[in-house]
Formats: sequence, structure tokens, C-alpha cells
Amino acid sequence: MTALSGVDVVWRFRLAEDEGNEQAWGLAYSTENGYSKSKESESTVTKDGSVVTPGATETTVSATTLYKIGSTQIDKLENAMDENKRVQIWRINTKEIGTGQNEGKYKAKYFEGFFTSFEETDSAENKVEYSLEWAIEGAGKNGFASLVVDTTEGGDYEFKDTVKVEAAE
Repeated sequence: MTALSGVDVVWRFRLAEDEGNEQAWGLAYSTENGYSKSKESESTVTKDGSVVTPGATETTVSATTLYKIGSTQIDKLENAMDENKRVQIWRINTKEIGTGQNEGKYKAKYFEGFFTSFEETDSAENKVEYSLEWAIEGAGKNGFASLVVDTTEGGDYEFKDTVKVEAAE
């Protein structure tokens, strides 16, 4: 048995209104992502013991990321919060590849919800960091997602081949 490493899980985001206009994108320099589920319950004391009544499940997605100079994704997310726009979110496990009709896709969990917390921290000794949180409607759906590598997601350069590059005319 092999445990899944955090670097093998990628997250993708997109404003629901952009579904027909752009592919989902990742946050550059993401340091931590996750989701949590919780529910409150009520307990009624009876003569035979307590009876527990569970409440609704509440799901939250969170992300911590560093600011990449020139990136527009943080601005897009902050505007989505200010304007109460629905966000689509995918948690993609790159180590579990689909088969059959899901061939070429990866095991994923899909969420829809609203941006509820935006915190920027800029200290003198560290990089600018954002802590982000979304309130999810429902519990999320399991499935398989396509994963397109976004070259703007990570560092400041793209892969280049070893061959001589001809000058552009």
C-alpha cells in the first residue's frame, strides 16, 4: 500500500459563469489545500438513553497560496467574493487514473460554492500569502476529471527543448 502525497493532489477553480469560456485553472504557488466536513447534532435525553438527531453536513474548501506577480487569479477570486459569484472547484488525485469511459482522466471530487473568506498576509520577512475559504453547497460529487497542465500555474518559465531555437522572423 502506498500513501498519497499532498503534491499528487491538485486543485482547479473556475467561476461558474465562465464555464463556457475558459478551462479551470490552478493557483500558482499553492502551499496547502483541503476540504472539511462537519455537522452539529442535538441530543434528546430519554428514559432509555440519549437519542441523537444529526444536523446538515457543512463542507468547507480552503487554500493557502503565495502571490505570483502578474497573476490575475487572486483578483478574480476576490471579485467573486465581493459579487457573490458561484465558484466551481475540483480536487484531483493524479495517482488514480480512470479506465474505460474515464480513460485519461483522474479521480476527482467536484464542488460548487461561494467564496467566504479572503485573508492577505504580507510580512517583512516572508512572501505575500493568501488564506482562502469557500462554503460548499451540498457535499461534493465524486467522478473523474480531465487535467490540463496550466503553464502559468507554477514558476516563471516554461519547459524548453535542448535543440537550437531558430530566431523568429
